[in-house]
Amino acid sequence: MSTQEQIESFYQFATAQLMNGGSELSVDELYDKWRLENVTDEEIEENIVAIQASIDDMNQGHSGRDAGIVITELRNEFNLPSHE
Repeated sequence: MSTQEQIESFYQFATAQLMNGGSELSVDELYDKWRLENVTDEEIEENIVAIQASIDDMNQGHSGRDAGIVITELRNEFNLPSHE
């Protein structure tokens, strides 16, 4: 689907949602709902492969890194403020 087609599809979806009682939804919430209904086969396959790779890592004993540490490192690297 081209960018123009995606924009038109989202516009039609958002308009229909607003006309059918979805006026309390934010633009972000509308977009999230539209994306859930418009996932491509390639995106599904990509997600399946990533999930399987994570499961394989876990089964091999890899536990990854603590998310809090990674977030702190990224905030420091990109000079982002802490949300504490």
